[in-house]
Amino acid sequence: MTDLDLDQLADWLEDDQRADDCLDIHGLHGYLTALAISAQPLSDEWLASAIDQSLHDLPDAEAQWFADQCVQLHQQIATELYADDGIALTFEPTADWQDSPQQFWAEAFMEVVFTEPEHFASDQEDSLATLLLPIEVASGLFADEADYQPIYRQPKLIRQMVDDLPEVLTDLYLLLQAPVK
Repeated sequence: MTDLDLDQLADWLEDDQRADDCLDIHGLHGYLTALAISAQPLSDEWLASAIDQSLHDLPDAEAQWFADQCVQLHQQIATELYADDGIALTFEPTADWQDSPQQFWAEAFMEVVFTEPEHFASDQEDSLATLLLPIEVASGLFADEADYQPIYRQPKLIRQMVDDLPEVLTDLYLLLQAPVK
């Protein structure tokens, strides 16, 4: 997808006609990244969940356009993960995670993890937990948990974790999708 395609998709997602809980472009990218890592095919149900509205409620041409854009973005993400070159994120990393694009990205990623935990399971539980930790921290969903408090008191650590996300995502993809030798 080109930057123009992403901008058009972002504008569509932010249109006043979208539901209040519709993901923004950052959330959609995180959501599709989690689906690509878990090898989940796109479905009308996943797409409807992303925009908090049935695709059948949209005009046919609009629903088709949205689905096509999501397929392209999902394929681009999957290709980047497979190529092991580091995935291009839709946000600039920051230690100021609250109400930031990276938080929206990570929250949407974690939504897929929580919805499909069986697709985020591995015999290497410690490695899986280590790889999911930066995403969990960036999401802010665990900010009130005692185990996470020391991390949230270290802005430099948060920034480093978020800076490492492209490599972490590739490693997570390989952990979950590479054939076992």
